[in-house]
Amino acid sequence: MRFILVSLFILAFNVHAQEEILTFQNVREGKSYYSGYIHDVAVKRALKKTTRADIVDVYQAALKKQDPNKLCAYDLNREVSSGLEARSMAIDLKAFIYILRQENEIDDVVAKILLTAHEVKTTSLINKNEEDIILPVDDEKTKSQLELIASFEKRFAKNACLDEAYRNFYAELLKTDKKIKSFQVEALNLKALQEKRISEGLYLTLEQARLNEMELATLSLAGFQQKVKTLRTQYPLRDIKERSDFTSVEVKKMKSSRRQKLFENYSDLQIIMMGNVIKRLRARLEYDAVEISGYKEGVLQETIPLDPMERFRFAIKALRKEMSLLSLNTFFNGRSPDYMDLMVASYEIGIIPASELDTVASLEEIWNPKKTFWDKAGIWIKTFASVATIVIPPPYGFIPALVIVVIEATVGKKKDPNANDPSVLF
Repeated sequence: MRFILVSLFILAFNVHAQEEILTFQNVREGKSYYSGYIHDVAVKRALKKTTRADIVDVYQAALKKQDPNKLCAYDLNREVSSGLEARSMAIDLKAFIYILRQENEIDDVVAKILLTAHEVKTTSLINKNEEDIILPVDDEKTKSQLELIASFEKRFAKNACLDEAYRNFYAELLKTDKKIKSFQVEALNLKALQEKRISEGLYLTLEQARLNEMELATLSLAGFQQKVKTLRTQYPLRDIKERSDFTSVEVKKMKSSRRQKLFENYSDLQIIMMGNVIKRLRARLEYDAVEISGYKEGVLQETIPLDPMERFRFAIKALRKEMSLLSLNTFFNGRSPDYMDLMVASYEIGIIPASELDTVASLEEIWNPKKTFWDKAGIWIKTFASVATIVIPPPYGFIPALVIVVIEATVGKKKDPNANDPSVLF
């Protein structure tokens, strides 16, 4: 009995020890979102003063000091800066992060979180004369707002990372005034400083957070870790060396890659639900037959088989329907994911392999916005030399299904030329 108890204790200890191993190594992304000319220049400048190995050593030492249950980008950056200072490595933290990404010690999502934290803490306050700031009137609402600001460190920041603390603080501030503006928060911060309710250090922190609109931030280091942990538990990666450049493409009108956008905008559950939409699309495209059946009083009256191209269109319509249902799902709160979100989500949980995803990205013809849906579908048919079948033989695998998604994403809801054709059902 004693031996069994000791064995269970050792087993529990080992499991706990494994859970404590913290890593943000890149296991999904190919080419980095941070691989432009400006990034390369910063990296070359940094490597004149140190080596990649030293940078990785500093990072890993800093990471080991982080509590997996209290992850904070600001704490990690601070520990890294201390490590650089201890080694007399005077390099820019941005370049440090770019190099970590190049070495795959982190992925683009973590890189953005760390870069954002660095940007917040290095933001300079706009030089304004205090006379130019209109202070709030002394009433009960202002009093409660000032008390809220004064309680920031003890009430919000005591056991929380700055990003989480500021979001919670701002949520409480909105309860005092739902229409409060940034310039009004600025005036409140200044008044709190003038009345010595807060220190100059806290004033600087609150202003840096306000200027960077931290109340709108949706993803923290701890939040990302939790999402990935859930996804990897339910959908273990088949190949940790698999990489895709598709995920690193910049999303138009957003300062994010496709994968960064995925984790910033969606929860782990939402990502799984989106991936399963593509999983069902894949299954439909592999059907040997699709039929429309008519029943009367429970008795089959008629069966209409769909030809291959009609099965193709059926898959598209089913995809559209499932996407519309996603936006109506209570878990999405009215948010409507687009086709690219579905593709990246599917890749994230292993439904789409990187080889197929990148092959689709390489088919430049289907990305031409001047072509109609069926022009692009025709290019797809010619590319894979198959009109009579829906499932394309190896090595193409699931690529046709992904092409459907890409065509949908780039064309939108233009008129279907088959809509008024009486010879086709779909």
